[in-house]
Amino acid sequence: MRTQLLFVPVLAVALTGCGEDTGTVNDDGAPVQAEAAAGGSSDDGAAIRVYMKDMDELGEVAGLTTSREEFLDLAIALEDDDGERVSSAELEVSSLVGNELSDRRLETDGNGLAELRFRPILPGEDTLTFTGDGVSKQLTVYVTDEAFGHPLEHMEERATELPDVDGTVSWDLLGSVDSREGNHGLLEPMFSDELRELNGREVKVQGFMMPLDNSEKQQHFLVSRTPPSCFYCLPGGPESVIEVKAQRPMEFSFDPVVLSGDMQLVENSDMGLFYRLEDARRE
Repeated sequence: MRTQLLFVPVLAVALTGCGEDTGTVNDDGAPVQAEAAAGGSSDDGAAIRVYMKDMDELGEVAGLTTSREEFLDLAIALEDDDGERVSSAELEVSSLVGNELSDRRLETDGNGLAELRFRPILPGEDTLTFTGDGVSKQLTVYVTDEAFGHPLEHMEERATELPDVDGTVSWDLLGSVDSREGNHGLLEPMFSDELRELNGREVKVQGFMMPLDNSEKQQHFLVSRTPPSCFYCLPGGPESVIEVKAQRPMEFSFDPVVLSGDMQLVENSDMGLFYRLEDARRE
């Protein structure tokens, strides 16, 4: 299996398989060069850096494309304002869609590095978020499903078909948002004019409920474009999930729900999401 790595400032594609060393070549045996990364960590102030384990001399990883069930060993560093690595620093890491992590709490060693093993089990796009000492870093990972002979699919192709409901906002429209790396490596949405027209308007949306409270009734929850594979992980990226704050608690349902409420476009969300529905009620 092949893992494509995007490094900053050195760009390379490396072939790795469960920790085995292989050459940086394509399927025809020719050398491969990755495209330049968009954005990158700031050179000013404290920062979190992500590297492939034992390959930090190649530079920081800016993106990954890997195969389902393949292990990736990463090394994470926290740098202070002077660019020096910090020893005994505590870091936290999360997977947006719930792929497996060797640990969610890390501590840097005497060399200022913490090790993490990432095992993707869900095909599609994932975002790893690293936080520590008031700074954050996000890393996008694209997971193919080679084990079943399927290439990486876009969210539109993987989504379960929802019944047509007149007047609901299209998930295709919500999913059309672009993003870029913002402050401290966090994803920052770039809303189009068409999306901005939704901001502050009363709209209808449909989707699958994801509870945030351990209760039969939910007042603060998420709705997603696709059914959740579990209640502890998101089934897609931030463009495919809406945070919901309801007028009053409502019964949880496994079936798709239609909600009305005031749409808010979120520029900076503590939950890493792009959309919020305020004062929501079930239709």
